[in-house]
Amino acid sequence: MKRTLAAILTVVFLAALVPGVTSCKIIPKDWYQSTLEYYGNGIKNGFTEKYANLRVPAELEDKNNKIGYLLTDLDKDGTNELLIGIIDDDAPTTKFTNVVVCHTDLGPYCLLSGEIYLCYDGVLCMDSTGSDREYMRWNQKDNAFTIIDGEGKFLPMKWELTPFT
Repeated sequence: MKRTLAAILTVVFLAALVPGVTSCKIIPKDWYQSTLEYYGNGIKNGFTEKYANLRVPAELEDKNNKIGYLLTDLDKDGTNELLIGIIDDDAPTTKFTNVVVCHTDLGPYCLLSGEIYLCYDGVLCMDSTGSDREYMRWNQKDNAFTIIDGEGKFLPMKWELTPFT
C-alpha cells in the first residue's frame, strides 16, 4: 500500500513539473514556475521541446534579443499572469511577445502572442489593422480576454523585466 501511494505521489509531482499537463482548477500561487523554467531553458539552450499550450515566437529564439519576464496580476484577482518580452533600454515602451495565463482547464497557456503592450491598470493592447489597436482586459473567471474601448484612454508603458539568465 505504501509503495502504491508513493508511486501515485511521484507521478502527480512529475506531472506538475511539465507545463500544460496539470489543470489549474485551484490555481497554485506559483503556477508559473515550470513555465519560467521552460522558457528560460529554451532561451539559453534552444527550444528543443515544444508544448502545444506554450508558443515560441521567433523573437524568443533570436540570440540578439535580451528576453525577460514580468509577473503581474492583470485582473486584480490575486493570481499573477506571466508576460514575456524583450528588454530594450532604448525603446519607449516594453514589447511583450507572450502572455501566459493559468487557464482553469488547460493549465499554463499562452493566450496571446505577437506585439503586445501593457498599459496601466492591467490593460493590454495589440496592433490590429493599420494603425488601430485592440485593447483588452484579462478575466480569469472566464479564461478570456475581453475587448474594451481603450483608444485615447490607455497608453503602452515601459516596464522593468526580470531577465532570463
